[in-house]
This record gives sequence, C-alpha cells and structure tokens, in this order.
Amino acid sequence: MEDTWAVIVNPTAGRGKAARAAELLMAALEEREARADLLLTSGPGHAVQLARQASESGANTIVACGGDGTIHEAINGIMSSGSRSTLGILAGGTCNDLAYALGLPSDPDEAIARILELNVQSIDLGRVDLGGNNYKYFATIATLGFDSEVSEFVDAGRCPSFLRASAAYLYAAVMSLFAYRFPRVTLHGDFKTFSGPLLLAAIGNTDRYGARIRITPAAQPDDGLLDVCIVRQVSKLEVLRVLPRTFSGNHVTHPAVRIEQIRQLQIDTERPLWIWADGERLAQTPITVEIVPEALQVLR
Repeated sequence: MEDTWAVIVNPTAGRGKAARAAELLMAALEEREARADLLLTSGPGHAVQLARQASESGANTIVACGGDGTIHEAINGIMSSGSRSTLGILAGGTCNDLAYALGLPSDPDEAIARILELNVQSIDLGRVDLGGNNYKYFATIATLGFDSEVSEFVDAGRCPSFLRASAAYLYAAVMSLFAYRFPRVTLHGDFKTFSGPLLLAAIGNTDRYGARIRITPAAQPDDGLLDVCIVRQVSKLEVLRVLPRTFSGNHVTHPAVRIEQIRQLQIDTERPLWIWADGERLAQTPITVEIVPEALQVLR
C-alpha cells in the first residue's frame, strides 16, 4: 500500500508554531519520498471536513498540527469517514492536553522523529449521540456546569492576552465563579444516580485539561472506561479554597467530590446546558456520553 499522508495545520495555532512544525514535517516526508498533502484550515470546523475528505481519499496517516481543538476536529473527521486513517499529532497549541496524555514530545524535531517511527496504538474515545446516526467524539475531557462556563469565558477571549494555558483558565474560573448559578442535574450511569445542584461534572478519557488541571487524575485513554469527577454544590469560598488542589489532583479527597468510572452516562438538566470537550462546544443536554474502546489508532 502506498505511503499516503495528509498534514492538516491550523496556521494560527501557537502564534504560528504549528505552521512552522508542519513545514518541518513536510520536508521530512519529502525526504522519505512519501506522498503528502499540506492542508491549511481556514476557520472553525474546517479540519473536520479536511480530515474526512483525506480519510475517504485513502490517506493512511493524517497528522493534525495545532492545539487540542484542531486535533478534536481531525478526530471527528476521521471517525465520520468510511475509513479509519491513523492519527498523528504535532502539538502546536496552547494546552496540548492530548499530546501530553500520550507522552508525545513538545519539541517539534523530537515529535516529528516520533511520528516517523510509525508506532501505532489504539486509544479510546468518548462519544455523544446527536441522533440520526450522527455522533461527536472527544479524546480528553468533556465538561458540564462550571467548567463549561470557564471554557466559554476563555473561548470568548475575555482573559488578558498575556495569560496563557492554565493561567488563563485559573483567571477565568475566578471571574466566572461570582455569577455562577448551580444547576440541578441528574446523572445516571454505572453507579447510583446523582441528582441535585452541581458545581461541575468532568468526564475524563485523560487526566487533565487547561494544561495543568488534573481534574480526573486517574483517567487513562486506553482502559475502556471514562472517569467522572462530580462536584456537588459548595460555597463559592470553598470553591476558591479547593481550586488550587486541582493542579495536583488532590481535590478528589474533598467530601464534596466523588470519582466514578463509567461506560455510559446519561445527563439530564433543568435547562439546556452546553457540554464542552477538548476545549470545544460539543452538544447540549440532555445527552448520553459513552466510551468507545480502541476507537482510534494514533502514532505514539
């Protein structure tokens, strides 16, 4: 079979870091005389389309160059295609949480060398059913409640420009907390049903988001399970006290926090709420989230 590659790059990711890394990868592939197409995204959602088309056209390997959002879109493009290309990751975003979870190097030269070794491993993905045989997938963490509002705050560009990665998320968390309204949520999964006012629920295929926040510290992307961190309503002062503990994962010992492992989770809320995953809007409640074991082949 011909060695066929598609390199999808977000030219704005990492202030041009992803584009520079993609150029290095293309040069390395040219030396190998591999057939490779360089595909530039032009806006939100474009990487889904590019990855789907590349996969349907027979690309063996699709490399996503950018942040977690670009990788998220590439995954959904691959999963929506009729074929199953292998995903390579050349991290060039702000947080790069999936690359971190997979143990991929942050240095572009080292990351490219790892990609060219072609070591393939299957990982799990989270999935939500949107109806009509339409699904969306996520690779890191899906969030509900307070975490989603923090993601909205960051995505809207409301953080000072000099704050990046976890510093931006911490700022957004503090600023979002004052106006936060605790929604009433019902969660039904492989554990007894939780129902009541909620600070957050984080559904983790991996352990962290926001670069350093280890919200589901024991989650592994290849164990066939999703870890759910459920935090019930507490005082906002208590949230501020516990927030620093999320960087080490020690928040899980707090009495308001529980960790469950699930294969499927049904989420119902008193009003529609957005679920965010991989730093992107995923779907609105009510929804069902489930694990798809060994759903995707990745280069590690």
